[in-house]
Amino acid sequence: MNILVLGDYENIYSSSPAARMLHQKGWNLEAVTIPVKPEQIPSLAEGKKAIILVRERTPLPASVIDELHDVQLISQTGKGVAHIDMKALETKGIDIKTTPGGSRTSVVELTIGMMIGAVRQFPAHQEAFSRNQWIQHTGTELHGKQLGILGFGSIGQETARIAQALGMNVKVWRPTGGDGSEKELGIEQMTLEDILRTSNVISLHMRLTPEWTGFLNEEKLSLMKQGAVFINTSRGAFVDEHALARLLRSRHLAGAGLDVFQEEPVREHPFHDCDNVILTPHIGYVTYEVLERFADQALHNAANYFDKQ
Repeated sequence: MNILVLGDYENIYSSSPAARMLHQKGWNLEAVTIPVKPEQIPSLAEGKKAIILVRERTPLPASVIDELHDVQLISQTGKGVAHIDMKALETKGIDIKTTPGGSRTSVVELTIGMMIGAVRQFPAHQEAFSRNQWIQHTGTELHGKQLGILGFGSIGQETARIAQALGMNVKVWRPTGGDGSEKELGIEQMTLEDILRTSNVISLHMRLTPEWTGFLNEEKLSLMKQGAVFINTSRGAFVDEHALARLLRSRHLAGAGLDVFQEEPVREHPFHDCDNVILTPHIGYVTYEVLERFADQALHNAANYFDKQ
């Protein structure tokens, strides 16, 4: 049995306990650590029964899926599948398994860190230090401020718990109405317009599907209150980046923390002249703990799938 891993960080997958378990079963694991272009995938996948995809590092469009003649399973790390043509997978008869929940803690920690960094003006202080200047910009506390969470899955809920521990007043907007889980935390659900208008910090935690692309356009972002902070550790496609950059430059928004972007890897972005935004290259899930969990779950998904055949 041959398995292909695409996007293996620092050989974590190929050196994991789960990989050793597969080797003991007589399986062969081929891991690719460097980014590959979609058109390279069919040749790499020749003779492979399964492909392990590490997050969204490798898109699978229909043109590629149509050329996967030996693959029976896609084992996707995380639960996001916006980078995969699911209809083409179904047409081709290729099954897919995911690993939901594995990155929650790391994403939440980054989210809270970005909130703190934005309200205490980390980017401006870092920029001043790089010029050998000692400038103390006045920040604000999170304690007593309103946090508006858009989307209330497992990451949104854990963010809410930690924000409450910091003394924040948490509100939530749920695109689907929800299951009432916010009531267990004593959190009020608001309309989208109200939560944007009244929150000191907005943190986005929705699941991306095609109909939500461009959801936070200039009209909606402009509803945010003067001096608010915007955090996005979800997906970049939700947000009009140029509109957000204009609101940051005008100081209508005091700051932002962005871990995700419309195009990844980022080649160009509109935030070059913004000294009030924290930018990170989609590292929410990039910790050893998450990658080890993903490796274990994704490889075991493949083992269990073929063991049942």
